[in-house]
Amino acid sequence: MRLEGNFYTIHAITTGNPGEYTISAELFADHPIYKGHFPEQPVVPGVCTLTVIRECLAKIVGREVTFTAIKECKYLSALIPQSNIPITINITIADDSQLCATVVNGNSSQSVLKLRATIS
Repeated sequence: MRLEGNFYTIHAITTGNPGEYTISAELFADHPIYKGHFPEQPVVPGVCTLTVIRECLAKIVGREVTFTAIKECKYLSALIPQSNIPITINITIADDSQLCATVVNGNSSQSVLKLRATIS
């Protein structure tokens, strides 16, 4: 199931140096997933954050991608859906399969996730 369009939207994808991308996106605070994760204190599920990264990668490379290995995945802070959450995803792709990504909460400028992975 694709999350783009019902869990989040992409506002822009920009490129810097070769292999470097910045994605400006917004997570929707009213998505029904928060009723179960967690009703009293909703938090963006980590797996959804990884799915957003994977879907953004698919747009960048022009094909579906999968994570074949996750070498590092550190959640540094929680995303709390009190209102729609602007996020910035910074992705660096090396050798067409190695990537580093960070997710930053646009409301606080706080890093949320650091990822090093291999894709196919």
